[in-house]
Amino acid sequence: MTAHRIDEGVNHEKDLEDREISRAAPSPPDRIVSLTPIASELICIFGCIDRIVGRDDHSRFPPGLDEKPAVGSTIRKTISAKQVLDLDPDMVVMGRRIPQEEFEKIESAGIPVVVIGTGCKLDTLITNIQTLGKRMAAEKKAGELVEFLEKYANLIRDRTGDLNIEGKPRVYNECAFRKYMTKACTAADEVISIAGGTNIAPTEDLGRLEVSEEWVIRSNPDVIISQVSSASPATEETLITRREEILGRPELKGTSAIKNRRIYISHLSIRRGPRMVGYLLYLAKWFHPELFQDIDPAAVEKEMLEKFYGLDLDGLWAYPEV
Repeated sequence: MTAHRIDEGVNHEKDLEDREISRAAPSPPDRIVSLTPIASELICIFGCIDRIVGRDDHSRFPPGLDEKPAVGSTIRKTISAKQVLDLDPDMVVMGRRIPQEEFEKIESAGIPVVVIGTGCKLDTLITNIQTLGKRMAAEKKAGELVEFLEKYANLIRDRTGDLNIEGKPRVYNECAFRKYMTKACTAADEVISIAGGTNIAPTEDLGRLEVSEEWVIRSNPDVIISQVSSASPATEETLITRREEILGRPELKGTSAIKNRRIYISHLSIRRGPRMVGYLLYLAKWFHPELFQDIDPAAVEKEMLEKFYGLDLDGLWAYPEV
């Protein structure tokens, strides 16, 4: 296979790993700038949306966050320390991709900074919940949320854990933003594995990987999963359009996934953060409908939104629903 790695990080990421600048801050802080959507969602769950005075460009959920001032994108490396500091925060929460120069400006200003993991691994999410739950003086709510996530993660593991390799569909996970780009990383492997599938991408932690249509054809996946942008409407039409584009690729018509129409699309907003539990349930039911006939992922998603976000939202975040 000819493939090209797409570097997702910056050189100082390892320096930020597991790092927290421990300076005194109110608990919960009065003025928070959140520079990653995962943290923003959790802060809102913990009842502190009114304390968020600034956010990154991608923190748009739950509703109301998009009304907060935006200070740039970690993905596009446009975070502005000046804009962050102009908001007079008493705590900044960030992931590990912030440009080093901007990070150092925030650090040198003496603002307490909490660095959290931003990958879509379950244990990283649970650590984030516990860290921010403590910071927001919401340990009880954090414990309830962890219990909810582990309940369904364990249910999935109990039903898929004994499957042998022949019983696991081979899965091609195509990224939302570029044709024939896949995920070859621990986080992608984990969600697919928990749900009872096998990621066809290399097992090395290579981040995003450009592949070719010939490689996908040779790999002959049983299932293709992909996403639409978190900025896209959560509608059936949006998800169907993406699915039909993949189904309509003539070069893939001989693959098992296309022949059997096992193409599944999700909204990126459920890939990370607490809503990951819904994503895991959708994957499990897509991969093994016979094992999860009694599970309705959409109902679990609705329960989570009502119980933890206080929301009763209309929307479709995965298609097809089985």
